[in-house]
Formats: sequence, C-alpha cells, structure tokens
Amino acid sequence: MQLFSKDAFSFREQLRSLRRVQSLCLCGLFVAAYVALSFFSIKMTEFLEFRFAFLALAAAAAYGGPVMGMAAGLTGDVISFFAAPQTGPFFPGFTISYTLLGFMFGLILYRSKMTPLRALAAGLAEFIIACTLNTLWLHFMYGMEWEYLFTIRLIKNAVSLGVNTVMIFVFMKAFSRILLSMPASLKASRP
Repeated sequence: MQLFSKDAFSFREQLRSLRRVQSLCLCGLFVAAYVALSFFSIKMTEFLEFRFAFLALAAAAAYGGPVMGMAAGLTGDVISFFAAPQTGPFFPGFTISYTLLGFMFGLILYRSKMTPLRALAAGLAEFIIACTLNTLWLHFMYGMEWEYLFTIRLIKNAVSLGVNTVMIFVFMKAFSRILLSMPASLKASRP
C-alpha cells in the first residue's frame, strides 16, 4: 500500500483550487467545524483528555489536500483560541503544530481509500506532533522540565493514539461516503 497519493504533492493545483469560491467556502465550513469541535472534549483524568477538533482538520485535508489542511489548521487554531475559553495564553507554536498536522493529514488522506493502516498513519502523525512539538511548546511556556513533561505526554498520547486512530477510521469512512455522494458542481471545484 502506498502511504501518500501522488495527487497529494500537486500543491499548485491545490492552491489554485483553494482560490475558488466554492473551495474557500468549504474550507470555511471545515474551520467552523474545527472551532465548534474545539469546545468539546472528554476529560478522563488530569492528564488524559480526548478532543475532537482534529477530525474536522482531517476532513479538510481529505477534501482539499495538504494545502487546505494547512489553511484549516492555521485559521482553525487561531479562531478557536479566541472563540473558546482557554486555560492559558495564546502561543503561536501550537498554531504551527496544527498547521503541520493539517499538512500531514493531507499527505496521508487526500484522494486515498481509508484503511485501518492509513488511519493508523494519520493517528501516528498526530501522536508524533503531540509528543514532540506540543511538548516543546509547553516546555517553553511553563518552564517545566523537558524529560518529565515528555514522559507524561508520551504515556498520555500513547493511550490517545488508539482512540484517535479508531475515531479517524470511523469518521473518515463516513466522510468518504459523503464525498462520493457530492453533487457534480462541488466535485468540479475539488482539486
């Protein structure tokens, strides 16, 4: 199985498509879904919490590729920070993380059949970014010891990996059915 589709690397075509009104509107809807989902989470313990906003990011990346995934990650993170009540200050590092996550989701999910292995690859992309970059940003923000913070987040993200992989698989299977049943006018605007 090929991990990335060759269409995922057609960045110029994706950027050209994102300039179309229909694609911009759909990207805006994905961002709105991201912001709405950022209000919801399931807190299991002090350190373990399941969030759902990344599913909207996966949908944007699957529809419009890495370019739309990046745009949705960047704008969704900034808008959700100001729209949702937050526990800490705004830090642009997290915006970089979600922009990169949207890009990675685009490489993995764009114009590709959803399989458990592909869902695991998308879950691993989220896991790696959460363990490395997000841990680094928390270290910079709060000055906590890197090794301690990394250990806690590694355990937390290892538990989340399984749950997030299943959520990505189930959600993207349903979303792929929606993409197949789209009207021809929307399919024409898709890169």
